[in-house]
Amino acid sequence: MRLLNRACGSIASAVLLVGLGGCQTVEHARLSEPEVTAAALPTTVRPYPQIEQALACIRSTGVLKGKVFEVGSFADSTGKINSVAPGATGAFVPQGGSASYITDALTKAGAKVVSTYFGPPPVRIPADYAINGIFNSLDFGTPFAADVRVAGIGPTAGYGWAQLTLSIQLDQASTRLNKQMSMIQRPVRYRQLGVGSGRVFGDTLLTGNVVIQNQERLQFEALNGPIALGVADVIMKKFPAAARACRGIVADLLDSSV
Repeated sequence: MRLLNRACGSIASAVLLVGLGGCQTVEHARLSEPEVTAAALPTTVRPYPQIEQALACIRSTGVLKGKVFEVGSFADSTGKINSVAPGATGAFVPQGGSASYITDALTKAGAKVVSTYFGPPPVRIPADYAINGIFNSLDFGTPFAADVRVAGIGPTAGYGWAQLTLSIQLDQASTRLNKQMSMIQRPVRYRQLGVGSGRVFGDTLLTGNVVIQNQERLQFEALNGPIALGVADVIMKKFPAAARACRGIVADLLDSSV
């Protein structure tokens, strides 16, 4: 991985687009903290134990005790269609199901949750708030690639990135009057290093390219943590007691101007 992390250059746009739909990693994530790369972009959401600690802190304040939240489906407004990756279903990011991450975060923060992303419940109960999420944008950076061979043999390297922006919206359940909003940006980086050959040995032409690559899992690491962080953010904005006790835990992951 050290050699991989030192790789410079980048891959073609099509390779990055394919990679984002069928996300792959070289190493399995540690149970305590996912092994992800730190992209030098506006907001980098990294330490997941840090976010979990913030949710536990909010729970300990008791501000959500007895509060009921309705959670709807998670909307995708990125407009990015994936029709080339193996197993692609038409979009780069999950459709609707990411709302389960909101439910998980609210439960950990001490709230009661009514999930409506499978449809309205047969028996309705009074809810205090409605909370929803939107994938606002998925922007791909300009990838850069290098293929340097001497006498037909040499290294190849690739690098590229994408940035996902999502929002978490907290509304009053009865009127849908917006109470708070959180915008989270999450970079996803892709690296590749390999060796290519195109040389004749005796009477035999040897061609090929062996590569190793590393990419964060767009549909877990790049979504689960940022969504949970957005939930924590809107709760702390709405409940000052939670902000005073817990915002410092994730202050470095959020916009300091908010």
